[in-house]
Amino acid sequence: MQKYISYYYVDVADDEYYHNEYICYPHYNNTISLYKNHEVKFGNNHSQIFYNSASSPLQIFTPLRETILKVSQIGPVHKIGIVFEPFGINQVLNNDLAISERVTSPDFSFFDVEFINRLFDIENLEDLKLALDKQILSMFLPVTNEYIIRTLQLFHNSADEISIDELAEHKLGISRKHLNRLFKKHIGTSVQKYRSIVRFRQLMSHKLNLQPQTNLGILSHQAHYTDQSHFIKACKQLTGLTPSQFFKDGKIVGTEDTFWNFTG
Repeated sequence: MQKYISYYYVDVADDEYYHNEYICYPHYNNTISLYKNHEVKFGNNHSQIFYNSASSPLQIFTPLRETILKVSQIGPVHKIGIVFEPFGINQVLNNDLAISERVTSPDFSFFDVEFINRLFDIENLEDLKLALDKQILSMFLPVTNEYIIRTLQLFHNSADEISIDELAEHKLGISRKHLNRLFKKHIGTSVQKYRSIVRFRQLMSHKLNLQPQTNLGILSHQAHYTDQSHFIKACKQLTGLTPSQFFKDGKIVGTEDTFWNFTG
């Protein structure tokens, strides 16, 4: 499942007065969040999660994020997160789900309630991972689109910059319009927007993990921005912050590609 799932994570807080708020920044991944006994209220770029001991398990699908998303957790938390690689969630979802919209149970049901309850009874993390792997593998319905797969490979792995017109027409042999339709259907956004998020995350990752002392001018060039000014403009568009504010306020969480701004 490693090709399709980036990682799983667990978030637990037992304090009945627990209140946590954080901002998630634009990302190309999709996430399914499972809460043991909770309710959710969706606002504009805001998800509020409330503990309710009488509630059934809550399931939330969060698509690729083009803008920031604020999450508020109120009351005790017992959460399991499943983070999918690009085009990974398509392999286990039915085609009726709008891949670009947040949705929650009962309108969204990834697992049955009995299985979720069993998950929350598992104490060993390795056993939890194995249970998730086995269940998701049983749901596997392969979806293949070579145009999507090839484009993702070029965006994520190629060291060379290429225009979207050249990519579509010369690398794939299709029109840019056709490629855009495929991306909006399977990925949930346009090709241009997806590439801008990939560039942003690549520069962010290098600055935080690989080259923390390297100046933004050099990193901007490595991430295929025209120059540092281009990155500053993109950062403001995606996060509402200048790069200095963004890197100052955020915090790396865990060992995966998670960088949140805790606000409360």
